Amino acid sequence: MIYLLTLVLKLATNHTRNRCVQLKQNMKKTIILILSITIFSCNNNNDTEEIINTFNEFNKANIEMNGEKLYELSDSESHKYYENLLTKILELDSIAVSKLSITDKINLLSARSVIKDAELKKISPKDLMIKMYTKVNTMDTVKINAIKKMEIANIRIEDRNATSDFASNGRILSPKVNLKFSKEDGKWKYNVVSMADFTEKQLKSICEQNGFSHMDFIKLIFADPNVQDKKIKGLNDIWNPIK
Repeated sequence: MIYLLTLVLKLATNHTRNRCVQLKQNMKKTIILILSITIFSCNNNNDTEEIINTFNEFNKANIEMNGEKLYELSDSESHKYYENLLTKILELDSIAVSKLSITDKINLLSARSVIKDAELKKISPKDLMIKMYTKVNTMDTVKINAIKKMEIANIRIEDRNATSDFASNGRILSPKVNLKFSKEDGKWKYNVVSMADFTEKQLKSICEQNGFSHMDFIKLIFADPNVQDKKIKGLNDIWNPIK
């Protein structure tokens, strides 16, 4: 998801050069966007402002690596994703992991490689989400600048749910991505998972256009120096269930 941005950007500019693979500049920009990576009456105007504020505050917390704030601003569907991810991290063997989406593979293997087994056995879904954004994640100038350009537009509200178009630097992303928000306990929350389908399609497209298998792509990500600095286990040691 969002915390993969730095790894993939550097993969595009460094590791692929070593393998004689050059991603076009517009593809690099797409990677940045996807991995960073999701109405009206008086009351709806207030809701619109709150939704924009939620999105901006989420991005601010992401830059600051404030995991507690990220959890607070995300919705119950996002929290459910990390509950399910934790179950997969603990229980799936190599055959089951190989059948996951490329996004889920990266999330699962990243957690297993950076977080100690003993900690994963005791961790709550909330703390897993926080650690994915703070311990597994990295932040640098390129990523910060990309996040600062992220915007939402054309907000559409229906009762307690809302969608918006995703934009960067004033331009709506094409194909359009419907980011989702929901009003829970009187506050608008951001659905982190609403970018997932678009992200998955773009990652598959990158692999296909550059002749990567999913495994090739994952190996390149795990070879990045930022990941090397955080890893406590190698790629060959993280395909089995946590016992």
